[in-house]
Parts: sequence; structure tokens; C-alpha cells
Amino acid sequence: MKCIAYVSKAPVRDYSVRMPTGLSEIISASREHNPKSQITGIISYREGQYFQVLEGPHLEVDKLMAKIAADPRHEDIWVFLNVRVAQRSFPNWGVNIFDFVDQGSLFDVFVEKNGFTLSNFDEYQRSRIKPFIDIEKSDTVPDTYYQGKNLRLLAWPDLNNESNPQMIMSLCIKLTKKHYPFDLLVDSGEFGTPQQVTQIVKEFERSGILSVTEAQPLVETMVSEKKPNKFYGAIKKFLGMR
Repeated sequence: MKCIAYVSKAPVRDYSVRMPTGLSEIISASREHNPKSQITGIISYREGQYFQVLEGPHLEVDKLMAKIAADPRHEDIWVFLNVRVAQRSFPNWGVNIFDFVDQGSLFDVFVEKNGFTLSNFDEYQRSRIKPFIDIEKSDTVPDTYYQGKNLRLLAWPDLNNESNPQMIMSLCIKLTKKHYPFDLLVDSGEFGTPQQVTQIVKEFERSGILSVTEAQPLVETMVSEKKPNKFYGAIKKFLGMR
């Protein structure tokens, strides 16, 4: 199968406003024809733009995408994802009009799965997709993001929801006392593989309880030679110690 995801703009209508004219027809056609073509996915509309994900057999997805490209109800189509997939992110067709795409578990998995692509968007691309995916707040940072960074917990997670609460507690203690280098956490091996440590840290940051800062360069401290104390010097002289 393959997955195509795109963002398009609704045509400008009266008063220079982009309105989703024909959206109800798009939804009706999708619900009727897509199951027959074994195509699933999601569609959303917000701030003058459509966001759509199509998943299914290569030929069927390409045929549908060609129709969308020729549809006057879409302008400035930007296909930001066109990849092979072994399984669907969205097993059923979903619609969410005039609102954000549902930020449920399925959508989170879709964003995480394509995190590398999303993290490489330029500023303009990020602005276009932001109504649907706020990359700055989503779990799309690459695994190398935390390398060379310092971490500190602002609060603790709920240990009752952790599969290994003792290990998470030990990690929280390290990250609570002071800013702690991510690289040291990985090198210690105390908290699992580099990938496992990264995933834990990502979850902390996604929950809003982690501060991530650039590591400060080590500043060499100058040790000044202590000057002899005149009082103790006088005492030593009186006692005949010098």
C-alpha cells in the first residue's frame, strides 16, 4: 500500500475569503467511493485549508490523487508525504470539519511515524501545516535532538502510570537536582538503550514537565594563589615556627 498526505487551499470566493465550498460533496463522495477502492484516511478543514491523508492500494490512491489535483475545489496543493506503507495509520475513514484533526492516539502515531519528514520542513512549510500539526509542540524531533543538551525536570510524572516506576524515579532524581547532560544519561546505560532514553525524555517534554537547554561550555576556573595571612604569620613567628 501507499500513503499520500497533502495540504491544499480552498478557492477564494467573494470578499477574498477562502470558504470550503463543496466540502459536503467531497465528504459524501469519499464515504461512498473510498471504501470500494479500499482507501481510508482522514480529512480536515481549517483556516482556509484542507488537510487529507489517503491510504490504500498504490493504483487506487494515485488515481484518487490525480482527481483531487484536477478538482477546482483545491488550489495550491502541497503533497508533503508520498510513501510506501505496510499497514494503515487510519483503518477507518474519518472526517473532522472546521476543527483540528483529532489529536487522538491514531493521529499521534501517524505524526510520530513520519516525524523525520515533518522535522525537516522549512519555516514556510511549518506555517502551512501548523493549523493541523504544530511541529514545535508535537513529538517530531529527531533522536539526535537531545544530544549535547542539558535536561531538568520541572515536575515529576505520575509514577503509577509507568511500567518501570523504580527506574523512572531514579531518572527523575537525577533530573531534578540540577541540569543534567543527556549524553551522560545515555552513556551510563542505567536507563536503557539510547533509543529508550530518548523516548522517555520525549514523553517528559511532551507532557510539559521537562526543560531542555543548550549545554554551557566548560569555563576553566583560575585558582589564585592564596596570600599568606599576616595574623597567622605573626603567630608562627612568635612561637618560633619560622
